[in-house]
Amino acid sequence: MPAHSFDYEANLAACARGNQAALRDLYHQESPCMLALAVRVLADNSAAQAIVRDSFVLIWKNAASYDPQAGTARAWIYSIMRYRIMNRLRQAGRPTPAMKTGWQAELPSQPAAGKTPSLVRALEGLDKTQRLPVLMAYYGGLNYEQIAALTHVSQEQVRTHVHAALAAILEAQTA
Repeated sequence: MPAHSFDYEANLAACARGNQAALRDLYHQESPCMLALAVRVLADNSAAQAIVRDSFVLIWKNAASYDPQAGTARAWIYSIMRYRIMNRLRQAGRPTPAMKTGWQAELPSQPAAGKTPSLVRALEGLDKTQRLPVLMAYYGGLNYEQIAALTHVSQEQVRTHVHAALAAILEAQTA
């Protein structure tokens, strides 16, 4: 089922009511992309699999706390996984793979499975000051402090650029 027709909000609401089939549907819809992202950031397949598994446990347990006013259900799901990844990296006391190998500012040559062409177009439409921090944060797994150090701008500027980019992407997705 294409990502654009999958109803994340309805599935999360069903999870909150204890509907295990809704969790299964969410898992089948997003786990391949989540695993690919986790492997990319952690550079460790077994750790990435554990992160995805733990993320879905948390999604199940916390589905009732999802607030549509705070953002999309899909973004909420990925924020759970991102937090788990960043926590794993902090515990290990090691930099992310993107920091060790240097950063490339280009979009991936082949969009990951589940990436809609409109998302790729929205990312391409951002100026470099917005696109780079978003890619570093969400594709490279870096936090604001790490992005600031690599781009030589303040953390507050990074935060501002990321928030502006996310707003522009959301606007492009809903247009």
